[in-house]
Amino acid sequence: MKLLAGALLFAALAPASLAMPPELPEGKWWKLPRVAAEINLTDGQAREIENIFSRARPELIDRKAELEKRQGELQDAMDANADRRAISTKVEAVENARAGLQKARILMVLDMKKVLKPDQWDRLVRMREQLRERRMDRLERFRERRMDRPERFRERRIPPRP
Repeated sequence: MKLLAGALLFAALAPASLAMPPELPEGKWWKLPRVAAEINLTDGQAREIENIFSRARPELIDRKAELEKRQGELQDAMDANADRRAISTKVEAVENARAGLQKARILMVLDMKKVLKPDQWDRLVRMREQLRERRMDRLERFRERRMDRPERFRERRIPPRP
């Protein structure tokens, strides 16, 4: 039962960034000189994308706050050992809030995509994929080093106080 509760909490409390549409680099990518140069982003396009972001930001903030509020309510219910029905209702509220945030993000990305030419969008998607591959490679190398020298990464235990 504890394992199920832990899994539920992880799913509910996972950062909203995990739900970010995978098509774009994180952050204000249109302001990064390397990205802008790679996709040949014009100043006009950058301004239009910034305007789209600025218009969407208040809704994104509100929806993220709603998600965090619902996650807190779920955590409180789990801590209070609420019954299955109450937990189910809280999980549903978390997922509805998460869906609302995801929808707002996707619609913002769709508006940004319309500003770009198809080849610019394709280059941006390729850049994102290359970044993801590099991160996965670094993670894999870290795991391999960890397996080679487990004593270095072993959790250090502090002896109990007398």
